[in-house]
Amino acid sequence: MMTKQQDENNDTPLDNSLIGTMKINPSDYKAVEKNKDDIARTKYAIAGLLYLLRYEQSVRNLLIVSIVVISLIFWLQIEVIQGIVIFLSLGLVWATESLNTAIEATVDLVTQKLHPMAKVAKDVAATATLAATITSAITSMVLLLPPLIEKLGIG
Repeated sequence: MMTKQQDENNDTPLDNSLIGTMKINPSDYKAVEKNKDDIARTKYAIAGLLYLLRYEQSVRNLLIVSIVVISLIFWLQIEVIQGIVIFLSLGLVWATESLNTAIEATVDLVTQKLHPMAKVAKDVAATATLAATITSAITSMVLLLPPLIEKLGIG
């Protein structure tokens, strides 16, 4: 059964069937044409990173933690697979911090009012970052603490 609703931007009915979404051409709804140049896309990603580093204290903290953790991986001569797992867990935190900031910016673009659903969007995005951070911290501690304790001769 296909359910249809009206698209609020034009007269085309929305196809809410299982395959309805894949029929939507995103080019029809873009304000600007999608950038197909790899160098330009990389430039925009670096611009986003620089924005995060300038305006997000949590990302600056994450940069410091990432440098320390990656330095520990090399100093402790962690096995390659374990190092990759730690690196991936850090990447998860970087990705969720980026998405959290993007969601917050989008909500702020849509409304400056204190709206309950804006709060939900921001709080849930922050929860994703918290979950990734806890996961990464536990993963890093489990894999780094035993060799660190051994190297320092504590245990």
